[in-house]
Amino acid sequence: MNQEQFGQFWTQLKAPLKAQWEKITDEDLLEIEGNLATFGRVVQKRYGEAQKDEVITWVNRRYSHWTGNYVGAGYKDADPKAS
Repeated sequence: MNQEQFGQFWTQLKAPLKAQWEKITDEDLLEIEGNLATFGRVVQKRYGEAQKDEVITWVNRRYSHWTGNYVGAGYKDADPKAS
């Protein structure tokens, strides 16, 4: 997903992102405000390099579902507490 796509998707992403990835705060959401580069920095700060990829994969799958382009079977949100 590129910056333009992320910006368009941001409004739909905020609530499920915060619900699924509980370390992300309201302040983080205000800081990100649809900026993909800032999102990457915030995710790394909150989850570290190891889980950053999990969060980004989760966001990309949500975006694919939102656009109707997800073809995978058995899509399930990652459990951030399991890591």
